[in-house]
Amino acid sequence: MNTTYSGYNKPTELHEQDPFCDEEEEEEYLRCLLSKEQQNKLYNGLEKNPYLAKARVEAVEWMYTVIRYYSFSTLTCILSLNYLDRFLYMDDQREKPWMIQLAAVACLSLAAKVEEVHVPLLLDLQVVAKESKYVFESKTVQRMEILVLSKLDWKMNPVTPLSFLDYIGKRVGLKSRDLRTKCEYVLHYLICDCGFIMCYLPSVVATATMLYVIRTGLEMCNVGIDQYEDRVPGIVGGINKDKVEDCCRLIQLHFDACNKSSLL
Repeated sequence: MNTTYSGYNKPTELHEQDPFCDEEEEEEYLRCLLSKEQQNKLYNGLEKNPYLAKARVEAVEWMYTVIRYYSFSTLTCILSLNYLDRFLYMDDQREKPWMIQLAAVACLSLAAKVEEVHVPLLLDLQVVAKESKYVFESKTVQRMEILVLSKLDWKMNPVTPLSFLDYIGKRVGLKSRDLRTKCEYVLHYLICDCGFIMCYLPSVVATATMLYVIRTGLEMCNVGIDQYEDRVPGIVGGINKDKVEDCCRLIQLHFDACNKSSLL
């Protein structure tokens, strides 16, 4: 594997398990995450609707432009796309040409309100991307926000791949901030592809992401990979290891195709 991480010049720190952590609480937390992710599964209907798939790509590109401009967090990015995909799946007016862009503005605004300390004005969110086809009045976006909240039943804290990263990293004995940052980087570029988000549960995406980063990173710092490759897929109990490997292969193909591996 030829993937390299720039600036990756020392081994990832290895830590013992925290002796003061309540393991029973951790396991209960994991059970809650696994139960919640099953309740909030996304279904990929875009493959049957080329128009909607194309419109989603355009909306995601717009969202990415704004997210980069304001340096929003990876969680804000993931939440905004989660809201958008859930809304598109549930809303029956999604065929209107302006609807998806309006929904994208509303979903990004909602995600920023949930996660960010400083939230730009609605107009400022929209004028960042000069190529935007539409610019909506604030009251129009606010009405859409209410519609999104209603359609999503006000469930604005879904389980995401980020929900599992710290648990997996701690259990496997890797708790480096550098590792977490690299996992977030990978996730940031994966979530624009609806195939990853809708075809795999968050626990699978998180495990595959961690495995991918370990495989492509630890080999650069002379830390044994085998011990972690064997342990990571089994950290989340009941997870389908075949799906993890399948997702990990797709991650590798995705980054190879996008030539982003060299940036890690």
